[in-house]
Amino acid sequence: MASDSDPLVGRTVAVLLSTMRSGSTLLKALLAQAPDVSDLPETDFQKFRGPGASARMAALSAEPILLLKRPGWFTDIGRYPRMPEVPRVKRIVLVRDAYANLLSVRKMMFRHLPWLQRSGWGNRFIVSRYWTGTNSRLLDVSEADPANTMLVRYEDVLAEPVDLTAKLFAFLGSSQSEGLDTYGNPEGYDWRWGRDDGGAVIKSLKVQAPRSITYDDRKLFAAIRSCAATQSLRRKLGYPDLPAL
Repeated sequence: MASDSDPLVGRTVAVLLSTMRSGSTLLKALLAQAPDVSDLPETDFQKFRGPGASARMAALSAEPILLLKRPGWFTDIGRYPRMPEVPRVKRIVLVRDAYANLLSVRKMMFRHLPWLQRSGWGNRFIVSRYWTGTNSRLLDVSEADPANTMLVRYEDVLAEPVDLTAKLFAFLGSSQSEGLDTYGNPEGYDWRWGRDDGGAVIKSLKVQAPRSITYDDRKLFAAIRSCAATQSLRRKLGYPDLPAL
């Protein structure tokens, strides 16, 4: 229970949970357009634990709704997400379908290790251990506290940004009632790799229409299709069965 001396009393703490390359920078940028939602660079909410966690978190920003995002990294497998030890945490769980998500993850993480991009082991690792393992834990978070959790698919953010962000503003208790499909540059920091998405698409300041998927990388496609746990999780998250190629 929070006390009157709790520095977060009267405020809402929300964490944005996802794998890497799932659109968390885009979604945070959209939500940060509300006047009562914080606009912070990527911040590891998992470190706010133990004595003084509320005070340290409250000091990050003055807005009534404190929104922090930090995707799960490879080093977090089996542990992410660890919730901050503060009261009244709301969770936005952001998921992205395996093929497009992992194609982007692999390009970013293995760009200096081309042999890993081609290896069967590398594909199996990111499919089974990273995507499936991380998103299974995120689904567990959703099901454990549905009243304080909203599950969002990245594909729906691209297809219906105005409708979806309006629902998210309501979920967070924001005074912003209208949804958005555009956003501004962050104030006080720049988007850059390692803390946020530093690519050209995020800097367009507008949600881009979804692109069709051609599944040209047959090794990655095969690794996803051959993993029963991945296929089961994809169905639970509302994704259709993969095509027969």
